[in-house]
Amino acid sequence: MEVFDAELWAIRLALDVAIEQRETLQMHGVKTVAVFSDSQAAIRRAAHLEPGPGQRLARRINTRARNLLAHGIATKIHWVPGHSGIRGNEEADRQANLARDASGSTVIERPYTSASNTARPISEGRSAAKAEWEADKCSKHFSYRLKGKAGTRRPIPMTSVKWLAARFYRLKSGHAPTGVYLKWFGHRDDDKCWWCGGKVSQTREHLFRHCSRWKDQQKTLWKTVGQATGWKAGRCRHVQISELFTIEECDQAVMDFLAATEVGKFPPK
Repeated sequence: MEVFDAELWAIRLALDVAIEQRETLQMHGVKTVAVFSDSQAAIRRAAHLEPGPGQRLARRINTRARNLLAHGIATKIHWVPGHSGIRGNEEADRQANLARDASGSTVIERPYTSASNTARPISEGRSAAKAEWEADKCSKHFSYRLKGKAGTRRPIPMTSVKWLAARFYRLKSGHAPTGVYLKWFGHRDDDKCWWCGGKVSQTREHLFRHCSRWKDQQKTLWKTVGQATGWKAGRCRHVQISELFTIEECDQAVMDFLAATEVGKFPPK
């Protein structure tokens, strides 16, 4: 049982005692029954019957209060500070601890279980499974790292920082925010390159070969690609960008190019 539910349950039990003793209370002229609780949340919940956590117990409390009122006894619920030396509150806390530590249960009726209490193990299980998956699949620096064939096939992008690896895979799949892509999906009025003056369509080919904004980085990229693959300059000039992303030997050159530029990022606002 949740602590919140237990506080409401205690208020309900106090009113049960009052109902059992109502004849004695009437005999002594008692007009008001006072219940003291150190839980402000439980007191606020008992004051209304709106849907939400604790509604069922709040209804039970309300039913018992109306029962007492029908016999001329009003109900008032007061807040007292917990663990502040108040005799009744300290005794209630002591009894609760004794019940918690007892080897056998002293509950003689079926305990109340709220929906939130029932759902908690499910939620905790999901959180634990998620944490276990992340610990197994992701490295400490928030990168992509899959085990088995998927992880060993392209180790460089898979073990790079996540924001850089994400740009690599978006460009590889053709879903990077280039001018052509954004216009196709209605996010821009034109497909022109915003990096070099807006006169040429911004495609992957343009960004990796012709955009004047990244000329120096492009030279370094293709020089490194040639060294990694053994290609001559003519081969580098004619290779398709889509092919570039399929060759593992080119991964480091491409990742360095992306790290040195803003290719694959959304346009500046």
